[in-house]
Amino acid sequence: MKLRAIATMILSTSALSATAGGFETNSLSTSFMYEKGNYAELGMSSRSPDVKGTVYAPTGSALAKQDYVSLAMKTDISNTLSVGLTSYNQGAVQLDYSSAGSPYAVALPVVDLDINALAVLVKYSLSDNVSILGGAKQSQVQDASANIFQSAGLPASSVSGATETSLLIGASYAIPKIALRAELIYEGDADFSLDTSNAGVGTGKTSASVPDYMTLNFQSGIAEDTLLFGSIRKADWSNHQITVFPGTPTTSSFTDTTTYSLGVGRKINDAVSLIANYSTEAAGSSASTTPLTITNGYDAIGLAVRYSSGNSTVTAGYSYAKVGNITLTSGLGVGEFTNNTVTGFGIKIGYNF
Repeated sequence: MKLRAIATMILSTSALSATAGGFETNSLSTSFMYEKGNYAELGMSSRSPDVKGTVYAPTGSALAKQDYVSLAMKTDISNTLSVGLTSYNQGAVQLDYSSAGSPYAVALPVVDLDINALAVLVKYSLSDNVSILGGAKQSQVQDASANIFQSAGLPASSVSGATETSLLIGASYAIPKIALRAELIYEGDADFSLDTSNAGVGTGKTSASVPDYMTLNFQSGIAEDTLLFGSIRKADWSNHQITVFPGTPTTSSFTDTTTYSLGVGRKINDAVSLIANYSTEAAGSSASTTPLTITNGYDAIGLAVRYSSGNSTVTAGYSYAKVGNITLTSGLGVGEFTNNTVTGFGIKIGYNF
């Protein structure tokens, strides 16, 4: 079974995923830790939401376009010990109703919030079949602005960034002969208390957090030059809401999520592999009382091509997602967010050395 060229391509091309639960944009990828020898990669992606709703966003998307850059590298210390580092954007709230066509736009929120992650991973191979992983993830909230209290006559709040660290731990089981690998990894949560100023009422604290995640990644050869892969990812979003000063109670209404992904990779020749996957996140309640919650689960398909030449690989992918419907009810009226989509494109360049 000639799967070596595609056995490590469990997809970190972020264009192949849609906007996930809460405000997650990109999940931790550990695939680079299983590359042969020393390895480095650079990824770039862009995600374009088209999220409209009556009353609140009738003519333009209330969610803004998002662009990301990711980096990862891994080195072998010995035959059994590897160390890796990855940097990526793990969360964002990019919300802007100002150009979405609502007559109430002046009272609707504009939020610019990003959370980046820097993760250090160590992989120790107990045998050819069993490995353990551990490490830490540093989550950094960037300085942000949140203009969400216009209806109360208040200006935008300015939020100062902060950094918190959480634990990473996992294990994997592999049968290299058939390119089988199953990996279970846990990411601890991180809570932030962010200094915030609002010219209308003074200073206070904004609270936000990144939930704990449990992810099962798996892959297996199912025919010559053909790889089946997928993942199951659970997140405890219901206990990790956002409260922006001076607002009370919580501003968000996130619910727990489980995201499923399943795909197939096919090696066409020594240079080219094709990839297709489907991912889904079940919808929760379709009722929302906050204009920060306007999507509700998703179904997405992704297509990618991987080109290999010598020690280099280039993977490019496209995704299309249909997001679940929301009925938003507030003092401004009842709006229906239906038939909305998110499209994405990404490219990743990898190099073994």
